[in-house]
Amino acid sequence: MSIDYRILEKIDDLEKVVDLEMLVWGLPDRDAVPSGLLHAMVNTGSLVVGASENNKLIGMALMFPTDRVKPKRMWSHMAAVDPAYQGQGIGFELKQFQRNWALENGYQEIGWTFDPLQRGNANFNLHVLGGATNTYHINFYGEMTDGINAGLPSDRVEVIWKLRNSRVKRLSGHKAIPPLLSTSNISDEHYLLRSIDDQPISKALQPKQKIYLAEIPASISALKQRSKELAVAWRIALRNTFQTAFQAGYTAHDFIAVNGRYFYMLVEQQSWYMYVLECSDQTLYTGITPDLSQRVLKHNSGRGAAYTKTRRPVRLVAAWQFPNRQAAMKAEIAFKRLQRQTKLDHIAHKQSFRDALFVDYDV
Repeated sequence: MSIDYRILEKIDDLEKVVDLEMLVWGLPDRDAVPSGLLHAMVNTGSLVVGASENNKLIGMALMFPTDRVKPKRMWSHMAAVDPAYQGQGIGFELKQFQRNWALENGYQEIGWTFDPLQRGNANFNLHVLGGATNTYHINFYGEMTDGINAGLPSDRVEVIWKLRNSRVKRLSGHKAIPPLLSTSNISDEHYLLRSIDDQPISKALQPKQKIYLAEIPASISALKQRSKELAVAWRIALRNTFQTAFQAGYTAHDFIAVNGRYFYMLVEQQSWYMYVLECSDQTLYTGITPDLSQRVLKHNSGRGAAYTKTRRPVRLVAAWQFPNRQAAMKAEIAFKRLQRQTKLDHIAHKQSFRDALFVDYDV
């Protein structure tokens, strides 16, 4: 199958976008974004990208600029793939097209919303793309009557995709990243929300717990057909769980599957990395950062540290991922105390360090 990805600007192409909206979401005419508005948007800084096979539009994505935050951010209002072509990586390529275009045009982030009870969207946005969310909107679109959303409050979470983030960059190249919490280390303490006899059961946050798991049903659509009341109960339970966790400083950082059940991974703070650089004189430099790509760039520009300023260029040779800055800092202190050969052995064999997995990043 040969798929063509390109920017859509002509009114005839934009009419096909409207047709695809209605096909994918079962929208009534009044709820579809009309071609006239799309045409005005693409002529004033917005991007509509389409995926086509043999001139048939099978996927599309729309985003527009927003100046409500810094750094510069694009807002991805909608993205869809023809149901007959779903599961073939087309959505991923549409998002990568958006990412590349945004970076080329000076944008650092892309934001969008999604229904946190939709398992496929959660996995795609957080685990596949590397987005994260700590913002919850109650009944964001009001009552919706389309085939997917009817019957439940239209709650949404707002995902932010940091385009130069090391995790995002790695995932864009189809390189796997291990979760911060391995399945073998999960205990009862980690469950903030989970299903017991199909019912959503939540517990209170504990101040010293760094990582939590919040479960959602495998299929909210199937659950809604079986019991609308139970589907609403899950909506309210996840709403309360996320609002409480987000207010306490947690971020939904990943989405994982455990024995056929599905969980958001909520992390107290942004992930931090302990990294090791090899300098031009073959010495090693160790530091910590929340963003490997930007930190290595700073070192190579002479703005990273006094030590590396006179030993450029530097090369990233190792990194370990930690759930917060404090854990990364403690690891840095411990690593610096090691003999050089011991450090080199850890790097050569990609060994874990202080319970953190070795992460082989390309930056």
